[in-house]
Amino acid sequence: MNVRYGRIALLLAGILLVSLLHFTTSTSVHGWHVFFRKLYFLPIVMAAIWFGLRGALLTAAATIAIYAVHLRLNWANAPMERMDQFGEMGSFVILAMVTGVLMTLERREKERADRIEETARRKRIGTAVAALTETLGARDPNTRDHSKRVARLAERFAAFLGWSEEICRDIYLAGIMHDIGKVGIRDDVLLKPEALTDEERQKIMEHPLIAERILAPVGFENVVRIVAAHHENVDCGGYPKGLCGDEIPPAGRLLAIADTYDALRSGRSYKGAMAEEEIRRVMEEMAGKKLDRALLKKFLDYHSSGAGQSSGQ
Repeated sequence: MNVRYGRIALLLAGILLVSLLHFTTSTSVHGWHVFFRKLYFLPIVMAAIWFGLRGALLTAAATIAIYAVHLRLNWANAPMERMDQFGEMGSFVILAMVTGVLMTLERREKERADRIEETARRKRIGTAVAALTETLGARDPNTRDHSKRVARLAERFAAFLGWSEEICRDIYLAGIMHDIGKVGIRDDVLLKPEALTDEERQKIMEHPLIAERILAPVGFENVVRIVAAHHENVDCGGYPKGLCGDEIPPAGRLLAIADTYDALRSGRSYKGAMAEEEIRRVMEEMAGKKLDRALLKKFLDYHSSGAGQSSGQ
């Protein structure tokens, strides 16, 4: 049973319990009889807290429907007392309206405050991202430009797949920052024009962990997870943690495809850029090993259809 239906069941149970206490308490014990009648206010207030104005009014209506039975059976021949009971039922409606409106206004105010806080948070993140990106770009413009292309390509491919706007945003930020850990790599390794030695390659392989440490205090936990996983391989042979298959977040697997594509497409001082046909062949050989097979097929179809031709520009 989900939370909504559970709360509705509690409200109904509360109304029935109060009715049982009220109906079975003799009017000769007037104080207790009135006390139990006032307990009808509790489910109405709880409904306002849980469901707002509409929920409070519906609960008041249900309370009145049950209370009317008591009015009919016990006060049919007492006009003055019946008027008092009608007034009590009217108080149920007034209470529902007042508490319902107040809770609705409070909820709207909270949502507004949350939106303001989220906007401010995004601005802080944007400022931090820009500063980190420019820091890396000052050392290695090629890496900065590569990150921007990967971010655009990954975001557009995620949107093509129908992923939510929030996930697409996180993927874009992860693409921008996926190599930010390289600020912790020595210049003689990071900027080396020749192919790296095994020891130097091990140093480079530390950059996802460095990125995780840099980005963790900034926030956006999903972005951090994507960045940390973009060099993990589906066959467990990646780094830094050797994750396998579904252990790698889907967004991390998607970013790995965009990162691989742009790395193959872009020339380096120690290697030339590959042609599209060669890139496709190399990436297909990575399917089920480095790259997610199903996502890669969709990416290659997306790219060859022309939809992604401008994404990495």
